[in-house]
Amino acid sequence: MKKTLLFTAMTLITIGLLAQEQKEVVTGASYANDVYYSLEDGTITSVDRDNWDIAFVTQVMSVSVLANNGSGVEVYTYPDGSIDDWATLDTTGMDWTPMYNSLETFDMGALNANTIPGDDFDYGWGRYNMTTHMISGDSLFVIKTISGAYKKLAIIEKNPMTNTWQFKYANLDGSDEQTETLEAATYISDYFVHYSLDGNNWLDREPGKNEWDLLFTKFKDYINWPTYSPVTGVLINDDHVLAQEVRESGMDQAAHDTYDEAAFTSNISEIGSDWKKINESFTYDLIDTVVYYLKTVEETDSVYYKIYFTGFSGSMGGGIYTFMQERLTWYTSVENENLNVLQVYPNPASDRINVLFDLVGQADIEIIDMTGRRVYNTRHNAGGFTNYSLDVSSLNPGVFFIRVSADGESNVLRFIKE
Repeated sequence: MKKTLLFTAMTLITIGLLAQEQKEVVTGASYANDVYYSLEDGTITSVDRDNWDIAFVTQVMSVSVLANNGSGVEVYTYPDGSIDDWATLDTTGMDWTPMYNSLETFDMGALNANTIPGDDFDYGWGRYNMTTHMISGDSLFVIKTISGAYKKLAIIEKNPMTNTWQFKYANLDGSDEQTETLEAATYISDYFVHYSLDGNNWLDREPGKNEWDLLFTKFKDYINWPTYSPVTGVLINDDHVLAQEVRESGMDQAAHDTYDEAAFTSNISEIGSDWKKINESFTYDLIDTVVYYLKTVEETDSVYYKIYFTGFSGSMGGGIYTFMQERLTWYTSVENENLNVLQVYPNPASDRINVLFDLVGQADIEIIDMTGRRVYNTRHNAGGFTNYSLDVSSLNPGVFFIRVSADGESNVLRFIKE
C-alpha cells in the first residue's frame, strides 16, 4: 500500500445482508479494452488496451515503469552492456529472457524486474545516488512494441525533487532516436501515465487513482502460465484496495459471509484469472466455490464488499464479465478522535526516524529492505496521537520501507537511510 491511510479508533457498523446486485463489465471482442471499475457507484471507464507500450508511475517516491504485457509488449535487459553501450548495442543471436510486471504490486514494473537482490540502491533500470538523491539510469533494454517492432530503450533518470522522468529510445540501428521528458507532477492524481513508442506520444488514459478499484484487463501470469499467452482477469488498485480470496468445497456463494480481517492483502492479482477455467470446447467454466472480499480504504472509512463471478463470455462473446456484488460492512471513524495524517521524518535520515500516526490500540511497526526482508519490528500500544522514534543508525545506507499495521489496515512509506 502506498497511500497514506488513516489510523483511528473505529466503530464497526454492520449492514446485515444487503441486496446482491448483478454487475456486468464489457471488455469487447478479443478483450479490446481495459475497464477501470468503481465498486462504490459502478462507474466504468473503458479505454483501448492496445494504445500504449510503457507507463511511468506519477508518485514522487516510486520508480515503477510498467510494460503492456497484456498486449504482447516484451522487455529484455541487454546482457552485454549498460546504458553506456547505447551506440553499440548488438542483438545478434538474441535469445534473452523477457521481464514482466510484478503480479503482486504496481510498484514493480517490468523495467524494475532486474533489480539486484540485496542492493538497496538498485531499482532495475537505474541506481539511487545518495548525494544528489537522483535515480540515474544504468541499464539498456530492448523492447518489442505493440506493433511487433524492436527498439532500444533507456531510462535516463528520475528526479524526485521535481518529480520528472527522462528516457530515450530508437530503432535498433540507432535511427529515429527520441528523447522524452515527463513532468509527472502534472498527472499526480493518476496512478500511471502511458506512452506509445510506436506513436511517439503520451496517453492520459486512466481515471484518477482514487476513482477506480478494479481493473479488468489482460496481463502476463508468468507463474501459472509461463509459456502461454497473457490471461484475462481482474487486478486490484493496490493504492487503496485490499482483497481476500475464500475457496471452500461445497460453498454457497450467495450466502457466504465469513472473511478473515487479518487475511486481506494488497496483492494486485488476488482476484486474478483463476476463478474460471477453459474446457475442451474452448469455452469457460466458472469455479462456483470461490468468493472475493474487498476492502476499500478511504480517507475517513473502510468499505467492505463481496463479489463472485456468474458469467464470462470469452473473447468471441464480447469479453463480458458478469458478477454479483454485495456491500457488506464498513468502519467509520469516531468523531474528533483522529488526525488524517501519517508521516515519516526526517527523510532522508542518518540516525533516527520519527513515525507520526493517530491510533488508540496496538500497532505493529516494521522496517523492510528493498528485497522484502524485514530488518526491524516492534509492537507499540498507542494511546492517541503518537510520535514514535526508531534508531536506524545500524542500517546500511539505502532505501527502506516502514510499515505500520493496526486492526487489519497497513500503511507502507519509503524512507532513505543516509
